This record gives sequence, structure tokens and C-alpha cells, in this order.
Amino acid sequence: MEHKYTMSIEQEETRRNHIYLLFGLSEAGSMKVALSHLGCRHLIRVLSFNETFSAGPLRGLHNNEGYHTRELWFQERFPDQGYHLNPQHKLAAMIQTLKEIPEDKKITIWCGDNSHDQTGLRFALSILSERTQPIHVIDSVKAYREIAASFEIGLYPRALSQLPNEVLQKIIKITENTSPITSAQRKQYELEWQKISNTEDMLRVWADGQLMNVPESYYDEEILSLILQFQQYEDRDGYVNAGLVVGTIIGQWNLYISTSFIEYRFWRLISEGKLLFKGIPYAMHLYFLKVA
Repeated sequence: MEHKYTMSIEQEETRRNHIYLLFGLSEAGSMKVALSHLGCRHLIRVLSFNETFSAGPLRGLHNNEGYHTRELWFQERFPDQGYHLNPQHKLAAMIQTLKEIPEDKKITIWCGDNSHDQTGLRFALSILSERTQPIHVIDSVKAYREIAASFEIGLYPRALSQLPNEVLQKIIKITENTSPITSAQRKQYELEWQKISNTEDMLRVWADGQLMNVPESYYDEEILSLILQFQQYEDRDGYVNAGLVVGTIIGQWNLYISTSFIEYRFWRLISEGKLLFKGIPYAMHLYFLKVA
């Protein structure tokens, strides 16, 4: 019975002649739901990284030394983020998975309008640089903008996970016959990966269709300015709830950075004497911030 079960799994994988690659578990979940509604989930294998490509060192990620350097950087700054969760989606495992994709499988990489996806896209194409099969790249946010008028919703998404599922289903259908990227485009992406991965700056931003490496402190002045704005309306000695600040940054700034990174910058600004805090630093809704 065990042998028959194993064979059924192998047969199921053989039926899946198309690989979808994404850069977040939330995005992968949305994609699987959409494919199920379209009745083609059994034909497509969905792969996903579980990384924060918009931050952290990128140098040498194809080898163990580069991977461990990146892992240590995150552990030192975000010890409670659960960096070891979902190990099958982490860098080392995903690199191996991508290298083992059979040459007869079609590959489509899905990305959005943010530095995380755009960095991941370039990294993935660098891993797949020696593959001979066509590779398709679908920018789900760009695709949405082209059909937005047909939906009565006011969306300004930056990532695939921010799209309603009925919208994603339509995007999947209208992009089925998209042409693969050219050899020249693949080479350009690989060159861009080499550029962004060989830098001392640990943060990346996506602006005007370009990836830029910037210092970790890139958003600090804007964070301080936002807290000052909130202080005008606070009667709690000017202290502002940290959760309110984080929620505003995530909800209104249209950035695609993690809440852990924003909190990390809070504590850097506190250590530099630029911010004061009171409360319990266990969770962001339990402590308050004030510009020093």
C-alpha cells in the first residue's frame, strides 16, 4: 500500500507541467485558491520563497557562507520573527528545488510592484540562468492596472496578495499566452542581480521601475516626522502608540517592508537618543514613542 501511495504522488507531480514561482507564503496561498477556482490546480505546481528580499545582505547567496551571513543578520535584528519556520521555503531548500525543476516544465515567475518581489525575481533568474526552457514573468500589479476599470473597487496594490481572488483569477486567464522573456531580458535581470547583491547597503527600495540599494536608516527621518505629526493630537504627554505608527506606515505609505523591520528601526532610533519610549516592549500595542 505504501508503494502505491508513493507512486500516486509521483504521478501527480508528472501531471503538473507548469511551475508557478512566487515570493511569499501569502501570495502562494492566494494563487492556490485562485487555481482551484479555475479548475487547474492539479496541473500547476506552486513554489514559494519565505524570505524578506527587500532587506538584509544578498552577497553570495548561492553558497552556504552567503546564506549563513544573511541568516545571522536577521537573527541579530529580528530574533522573534521565526526565521526557521517553513524550512522547505527557505533559501537553501528553494535553491535546490529550482535547480531540480525538469527542463520540460514551463516556468512562470509572478511578481509585484515592490522591492521584495523585484529583488526575488532577479535572484530567481540568476539561479535559473543555465536553464534552457522559456521563462515567463508576470507582474500581477501591472496586469491589474490594465483591467482595473472592469472592477468596481478602488485598489492600489503593490503585491499579488493584496488582490481580491476574483481579480487574480482573471489575471491568470488573460496572461496565459504571455510571451516568455527574451534572452536579452534574462541577461539584464542577471546583471541587475549582480549589481544589487554586491553592496554594503542592507535595504532596497523600488522606485520608477528601478531597484535601489539604500542604508538601513533610509526611512528614519520619515518615521520621526510621522511620530511628530501624531504627537500634536496626543494628550498622553505626547507619546504615540507604536502600533498606530506601524499601522500607518504599512497602510498608507504603500511600502512592502515587514513590521519587524519598522520596529527594528524604532529601537535603533531609541538607542541613538532620537526617540523616547515608555510601556512594555513585548508587543507594539503595549509601548509608546515620542521624538526626543
